[in-house]
Amino acid sequence: MLVPSSSTKEWLEKASLRYHEQLTPAAVEYLTGPDRGLTEETIERFRLGVVDDPLPGHEGYRGRIVIPYLTNYGVTTLRFRKLGGDEKYKYLSLPGDPSRIFNPAELEKGHRSICVSEGEFDCMVAMQCDLPCIGIPGVDHWDPILAILLSPYEHVFLLQDAGDAGQQMADRMAKELRHNLRPIVMGDDDTTSFFLQHGRDGLRNKVIGNG
Repeated sequence: MLVPSSSTKEWLEKASLRYHEQLTPAAVEYLTGPDRGLTEETIERFRLGVVDDPLPGHEGYRGRIVIPYLTNYGVTTLRFRKLGGDEKYKYLSLPGDPSRIFNPAELEKGHRSICVSEGEFDCMVAMQCDLPCIGIPGVDHWDPILAILLSPYEHVFLLQDAGDAGQQMADRMAKELRHNLRPIVMGDDDTTSFFLQHGRDGLRNKVIGNG
């Protein structure tokens, strides 16, 4: 189910607050450092945390960054990101969890245009730069039903990762959003890398200049 039960949302709320309180200096250094470039305000806004003392059933996520999926109706899920290390199993979701939109509250604010990022951290970076944005965790998580939510916008700016995966995302979205999709390839990598290289104004100019 896309909408968790009240008891599940209550448990997810408790978990996200607990892990946010467990945020370690090493995690803050990673999130605000040269790999991510997030501000402490952004960390607070998205309630990022760390599994330092895991709740029952979360032992396998120990040491990972916690990304809660916050909505106007409560926390709908948690995702877990490896803190450094190799790329294997970099992101983990809760067992059996369906694909969800990250930062869906932005869809309820009446924007004329909206950005779509490939990943939660890229979405946070866009929001940090005052670009309204939702996140899709990758091409495999795109669902054509999302086009119904995005079709009313004047422009849908896809903050497109460089490479084949980014092009696959653009191609898949274009099937349902022919009239308003504006893919913007983020240089040689992704939104976060572009932001780290060009700064807030550089990212905003790249996106707004395509409007």
